[in-house]
Amino acid sequence: MAYDPLDPLSPPAAISPLLDRVASAERVGASRLRAAADTFHLTDDARIDDRTATALHGAMRGVVGAVEAEVRDHGVRLLTTRGEAALAQQLRGCGGTFDRVNRAGLFRDGALFGELLARVRLAHIAAALPVTLPEGLERPTMIARMAQASDRLVAAAAVAMLAAQARRGPRWDGDVTVVDLVRPLHQRVAWWVAAALREAVAAGDATALLDAALSESVRRALDPQAELVPLEVAAMRLAQAVDAQRDELPGLLIEAIGDGRLVFFVALLAKASGLAFDRVRDLLIDRDGTRLWVVLRAVDLDRTVIARIGFALAEAEPARDVEALAEAIDSIMAVTPAAARLALAPMALDPDYHAAMLALGGQT
Repeated sequence: MAYDPLDPLSPPAAISPLLDRVASAERVGASRLRAAADTFHLTDDARIDDRTATALHGAMRGVVGAVEAEVRDHGVRLLTTRGEAALAQQLRGCGGTFDRVNRAGLFRDGALFGELLARVRLAHIAAALPVTLPEGLERPTMIARMAQASDRLVAAAAVAMLAAQARRGPRWDGDVTVVDLVRPLHQRVAWWVAAALREAVAAGDATALLDAALSESVRRALDPQAELVPLEVAAMRLAQAVDAQRDELPGLLIEAIGDGRLVFFVALLAKASGLAFDRVRDLLIDRDGTRLWVVLRAVDLDRTVIARIGFALAEAEPARDVEALAEAIDSIMAVTPAAARLALAPMALDPDYHAAMLALGGQT
């Protein structure tokens, strides 16, 4: 019986693989079209600029590469010691899992993507801040000075922050040698990388042995997290130790901005306002600035301090509307600290609760 190409019910076996490829290509094509449409219809203020996108891609690749090296290398050692030399050799030859996990959606997780994007944005702003050293070039940076404080709690916290900063380096755009993500995010990356390595190895009957080695390697990679403190956590611990009083806070915030210590600036403001670190960081990297001004008023900063912070951020990011800030300063100062704290109340709620409120179109 002749094959009817319009009848898909019983295609000859020889063309079944072709039809499978066509169906797969159809799905991929539709997915690409949806992605292109989403990108095309993004408003200008929602787009990630090329510089940030390049740095973000580098950070993603760097995180995956660092985790991959640790998981793979330890897995190779385990398999070798367990007499599985051939399997170990296969695993040793695997690498480059970034494209696989990225295509599969690793970074579509809002928490992971948001953390990496925020780190990149904050690092770029900090690097571009105008440096001010009012007491001369010989003066130690504020964190180095705190590391020499007579208060041992402050000194220890400052040393820990300097160590965390040194691990991360001055930039965060791909040169990732140590993964200092919080454990849930680190864990997500590690398991995805392990799954991608498993997929790349033709283990056959030895799949269970490979699974055991990769699982143990992931757990080993996560164990040091108890001692490895992310920079953001170290900054919050220092802010807690300093415990800036109302009259000390303005000077510390101004100095943190002038010293390029934007992570510590965020930590100080988070401690003073009662908001989470990542919440304040999100407000700071938002070029609109409206919510940031409300936080600054909530901690009772005066006109001069708010203006200095606003102009420093505008100098670091010309896309910020410095003229709008100048025009709005009277309106900002008209907001009382009590009213500002009331407006911030929803932001202090449990993050999942607040996210649900936003999703439902409720109070922001």
